[in-house]
Amino acid sequence: MRAFLAGQQAHAAAASGDPAEALRRIREAEVAMDQAESKAKPHGSYDPSALNYHIAQVRYELGDKAASLDHMEASDKLRHSVYRRGRVRHLGMLAERKLGMGRLEEACADWHRALGDYPHVQSGRCDDRIRAMFTSLRPHLKNSAARGVYDRGRSMLQSRA
Repeated sequence: MRAFLAGQQAHAAAASGDPAEALRRIREAEVAMDQAESKAKPHGSYDPSALNYHIAQVRYELGDKAASLDHMEASDKLRHSVYRRGRVRHLGMLAERKLGMGRLEEACADWHRALGDYPHVQSGRCDDRIRAMFTSLRPHLKNSAARGVYDRGRSMLQSRA
């Protein structure tokens, strides 16, 4: 619980423009995770995946976009497969950030991975991430990777309606 709260506080501090406090809280979260009895508790606990997500958010808010991507990717690798809603949302965010850095092909690969879990979730927030994907990809539809993920997502969204 302490690691979770420190991670949340770190993200809030970074978002409000206090980098020193954000980094202090991330260190606090890391120490709390190390001191926890188990880093891999059953569903619902704060785990290394969640910690990496918070670190990614802090790094992004502080302008270290490359480190943010690294931590988001680590978070995804560590996330338990049952957390599909989180995976769809976080892969969508990762893809958007990669696209913002000019990494279109990588972004499309992440969106494809998000779409793999999308049919298995019922979530307005996930629906929002997929809709954001369409907006982000529209200027790039001449690219075959962008067109492919766009069309795949469009057909999935239409089948849900």
